[in-house]
Amino acid sequence: MDALVGRQPILDANNRTLAYELLFRSGMENRFDGSDGDSATGAVITNTFVTIGCNRVLGGKRGFINLTRTLLVEEKALILPSNRVVIEVLENVEPDAEVMEACRKLKSAGYRIALDDVTAANFESPLMLYARYAKLDWPAIEESDRRRICGQLKRKGVRLLAEKVETKAAFQAARSFGCELFQGFYFAHPEILSARQVPASKLACLRLVGEIQREELDFAKLEGIVRVDVGLTQRLLTFANSAIFSCGRHISTLSHAFVVLGENNIRRWVTMAALSSMASGKPAELVTLSLTRARFCELAAENSGLRRRSSSCFLIGLLSLLDVMIGTPLSELVQELGLESHVSQAILGASPDGDHLASVLRLTVALERTDYEAAGEHAAAIGLPFGMVGELQFQAMVWADSIPT
Repeated sequence: MDALVGRQPILDANNRTLAYELLFRSGMENRFDGSDGDSATGAVITNTFVTIGCNRVLGGKRGFINLTRTLLVEEKALILPSNRVVIEVLENVEPDAEVMEACRKLKSAGYRIALDDVTAANFESPLMLYARYAKLDWPAIEESDRRRICGQLKRKGVRLLAEKVETKAAFQAARSFGCELFQGFYFAHPEILSARQVPASKLACLRLVGEIQREELDFAKLEGIVRVDVGLTQRLLTFANSAIFSCGRHISTLSHAFVVLGENNIRRWVTMAALSSMASGKPAELVTLSLTRARFCELAAENSGLRRRSSSCFLIGLLSLLDVMIGTPLSELVQELGLESHVSQAILGASPDGDHLASVLRLTVALERTDYEAAGEHAAAIGLPFGMVGELQFQAMVWADSIPT
């Protein structure tokens, strides 16, 4: 499965990219396919912040995200990080009492709001009271109206963004009337970013949704749900490593990821990740093998000199086949997931001197290949009696087969 998101740069008068408008894309043809607006926005949010990761999509810049009336009044924007997004209210959203109240709450919560496709017909909208930006539909505004509209909006303290700028002359005209930001084909066409994703179990997603309804979250239960699902593990680590948090810490275990996020952000993550539509067609054999590796690595650690690092060993086994599942080199994946250096090196098959985390993964791979000579060497390296290896492998297989996917 490919997760796609389009982005078009928003620039200042010196051609510096300050933000991106994020766009729904269902395929590589680089156009909107007319999908339902609510679903399209949901896909943009999930793909940006959970699957591809806002580090890659936005870098250190903000993302302008279109919200429909339904998503506004249902307060879905509150799951987004206020320091990374601008909420773009579409031109067809009527400024009724519910919409006005939703925008008031967003502004009070620290969100920046942009009104889309502003023209002479709607530039006096009551929603302008809450707007930080007015996105002027430049070709649709008559030349005779431009000075008046731009002047009135600037006096209200609204920043002017000229959109659909397609020529140098249009850019120069918009700048002369006080526009500070610009967007359009004159600068750049939208580009598509993509990432392969591992589908998550619908059952696991439903269980997560149920857990976040509790007044106090049970981190142990949440970890128990996520740890047996490769897709959810990928989403969690991508989200925890995003620039939203920029805590400078690397993740060593799933427990650590939950601690880094905290309750509020865990609820946000579940809403974004688990409520998005999950496609079928998961490569079941690869998932089962990943679970078998994870459980075997955990059991091997618990019965050897690595017992204090069994949670990290579980994660190493679980993610060891992620490159095969999504077609991206492991070296790139571990960087995207923000793993602790010892964990990421072990997944890549390397360990610093004196650290035997990689040996536990090499052990399970050797067993899969029935290379018992190598398996004996790796078991000895971690202090695991070789006589226990067969039983632990059987236990891991039975456990993995029992997990519903």
